Amino acid sequence: QLVVTTDAVVAGVHFFADDPADTIAQKALGVNLSDLAAKGADPLGFVLSLIMPKETSEAWLAGFASGLQAMSAAAACPLLGGDTVISKSPMTLSITAFGSVPAGQMVRRDGAQAGDRLFVTGTIGDAAIGLKARLDSRGGSPWPLAEDHLGFLDQRYLVPRPRFAIASVLRSHAHAAMDISDGFVGDLSKMIALAGMGADIRLDDVPHSVAARAAIRLRPELVETALTGGDDYEVLAAV
Repeated sequence: QLVVTTDAVVAGVHFFADDPADTIAQKALGVNLSDLAAKGADPLGFVLSLIMPKETSEAWLAGFASGLQAMSAAAACPLLGGDTVISKSPMTLSITAFGSVPAGQMVRRDGAQAGDRLFVTGTIGDAAIGLKARLDSRGGSPWPLAEDHLGFLDQRYLVPRPRFAIASVLRSHAHAAMDISDGFVGDLSKMIALAGMGADIRLDDVPHSVAARAAIRLRPELVETALTGGDDYEVLAAV
């Protein structure tokens, strides 16, 4: 069976206009690959619509193509076609990605059952904290956090890590799953509401990276940012 997902990213909304071109491409494709992974789907290919300002340079396009090729190759998800448009509007990328699942095995959002345990891939809150650090730095208030921690958090914001390798595991074991794009708390609330139930969460059990924990020690209020901020692109599953 075919699984189809579409997502758009816009300069000034989902990325900074001066972000590296290769990371913009990887985010645009990565957010769609994350959706496919959460459905237990294996990638087949994608189409791309690229709306770009007239002043877009050949060097920018070369970097963009390089980043897109890297993410495409890593997921074995080839570019099938698309469209390019010159516009006065902000840089906008819209990708529609296609995946496949064995008949009847797509993992839905609404299948969580009483007694299930909740799992997430990776760590939660890195991208949201990375964005907060960048905004504070641009506003003249940089954090006294180690450079390697700041770099890690910033990279997690710039480039999602779609968990396409977990698709077959979800098909075998998960009653429900979704990708975390709008924040752990918000997306968990959506998933369990669809099942008509609630969930007990120990905040200490929510996995955070070493860098995120260092940032939270520095500024304890960032725990809320980590739990509610978006752009994790990890997979949440009820098992």
